[in-house]
Formats: sequence, C-alpha cells, structure tokens
Amino acid sequence: MFASRSEEYYENTYGYCVTNRGVERGHRLPQVLLLGDELVVSVLRREGSPWSLRFEGEDLCLYHEGRFSQVVGLPEALPFFGKELSDGVLTDDVISAYGAVTPGFFLYPDCHYFDRGAQCRFCSLRAARSTVAKPLVKDFPRQRIMEATRHIQNSGWRVPMITNTTGTPLDDEGVRRTVLEPLRAIHDACDPKIKMHLLTHPPQDLGLIEEYKRAGVTSIAFNIEIYDRDLFASICPGKDRLYGYDKWWDALDAAREVFGDYQVYCGIIWGLEPLASSMEGMEAILDRRIGLATNVFHADPGTAMARRPQPSVADITALAEREAELYRKYPDAGTIYDVSMRNTIDWEVRNGYMG
Repeated sequence: MFASRSEEYYENTYGYCVTNRGVERGHRLPQVLLLGDELVVSVLRREGSPWSLRFEGEDLCLYHEGRFSQVVGLPEALPFFGKELSDGVLTDDVISAYGAVTPGFFLYPDCHYFDRGAQCRFCSLRAARSTVAKPLVKDFPRQRIMEATRHIQNSGWRVPMITNTTGTPLDDEGVRRTVLEPLRAIHDACDPKIKMHLLTHPPQDLGLIEEYKRAGVTSIAFNIEIYDRDLFASICPGKDRLYGYDKWWDALDAAREVFGDYQVYCGIIWGLEPLASSMEGMEAILDRRIGLATNVFHADPGTAMARRPQPSVADITALAEREAELYRKYPDAGTIYDVSMRNTIDWEVRNGYMG
C-alpha cells in the first residue's frame, strides 16, 4: 500500500528493532502516524489487529474494527536524508531518528550479550541488523559522523537535541573506541552547540561517565528496563549476570553526581512486570532525583517475547495515572524530550493530560 505511493515521508529504517512482522524496507512503512494535537504513535504491523489503514484519495484513514476513526498524517520527510557523504555513504544509512522529529545516531549497533545467549528477551537489535536494517552502517569514523551532523544542523529543521543510542560493546575500551570517539566528533561538528542525549549501557569503570560529559553529552540514560529484581534476572540475564542489578543503581547515582538532578534518566518498560512493581519502580527512580523514562512494551518479531501479549489499555491507563501523581510529587522531574514520542506517553502525562 505504501510502496505504491509517490509522496515522501519519514519511513521506518529499523535502526535497532524489527517492530513490524513480514515487512521489507521497500514496503515504505512510516515509523509513526500523526494523530493531531501534536500526538504521534508508532506503527506496528500485526496480523489480527483491530486497527487498519487505507488510503482514500489523498487521505490516509484509520479504522477500528472496520469503523472509520480518523484521518491521520504521515511524518514529514527528513530533510537531512538523501544526502551523499564524501565516502559515498548516504545519510539515510548513517542518521537515525527517534519518533517524528528527533535525529541522532545509533552507535555500535550490536550487543555482546547475544554472543553469550544472554540478551534481553525483548530485544530485536541483532535480528533487525541482520535483516531489514542490513543496509545501515555499523562504523562511525570521525569524518563520516561530522559530515552527517552538519547535514542535520544545516537542514533548516529546528533540532533542539541530538539523541544517541548505543548497543553494548564488550568492555570499556570498546566503548571509548566505538561510542566515545563518535560522540566527540558530533560535539565538535555542532555549530552552534546543542544538547546531546545518550542512552547507553552503564560502564564497568564509572569514571567513564565523566568522560561522556567532557565529550559534550548533556544528559544520559541507563535503562534498567525491569524494576523487580527477580524478573530483571530472567528477562535481562546478561545485564543481571555480567553487570548486576545493584551496580546498575550505583551507576545511576554516580551519573547523577556528574550530570545533576534529573539530568540522568532510567527507563522501565510497562507491561513486563506487575503493575505494583512498575509503580514502585517509577517512584524509586524519581525519589533518587533521577528522571523517569517509560516505554510501552511491544512484542517484536524474532525475540523470545514475540508472542507475549502487549499491555492492556486499562493497565497503561493505571500506570499513566500513577505517573501523573508522581510528577506532581516530584515537580522538578521532566522528560527527555519536549515532544510527543512514539512508544511512550511520558510527555503527555507530564503535561497533565491524565488529570
């Protein structure tokens, strides 16, 4: 349906997860849909979904169980895509974008936990990079990433932040080589300087956190994913055995000392543990003066949790209402982004949409 259309829009490049069943890049599925009122939502293709899409003339129409719901919009084509770098690589295969309007990079797009059979059970990074995302680059030499960064800044788009996500190198020296060096290149290329966010695995040597800040990072996230200690061990076995639940919290506290209150974030996934545990975890994070980042679980093809049910509307609503209470209790806490994002409703909750 989308492959036959002529208009340009931001297509899903599957930078670090598969998300859609039975699709190829050439199918041109958008990464998000625009719902109006500045709201965006992920597009996840699932057989048997009660939701469906079809074009009616120029309008893309959303239906629920066969009944018309609304006309939806497609995300704007990324103005920094379609550019050729000096080494012949296209910016499309270098730059990632998170949601509709947040450009950045996915550095070191692999995770050594896969080699040990200890990857997080919901993660489809390696499946994505070996199939639908295979054209994307894996290396980020200094010249390549500086040129790509300049294309972002010279695109005419308002870019308040460059967001960088990483896989998990084997050791801290690997981090310095494949993550820290590209971060320095991004910072050096930015003119004027803008915020740089980093989502990564905490280092073994917590002193590396200071190196991130010196490289230009202005906020950082270490996502523990699961608050319940036993479920963390079973769902994230590599993080548990090869790093450790308690050390994860130590790393978050150390990062807060470096970056300041609520400039460090910890993500948890709604739908992978009991509601009470998620609620307790959200408060534990905010009470440590660490920012909260939540994600709604989506069952990706090619993962151990591909058949796990996604959380119900009732559960998401209950968690969002509790999150709203917590934002009132901890008013200094904000969200990483100041826009609606695809797999989270933190921004909506923080802005009072849940009452």
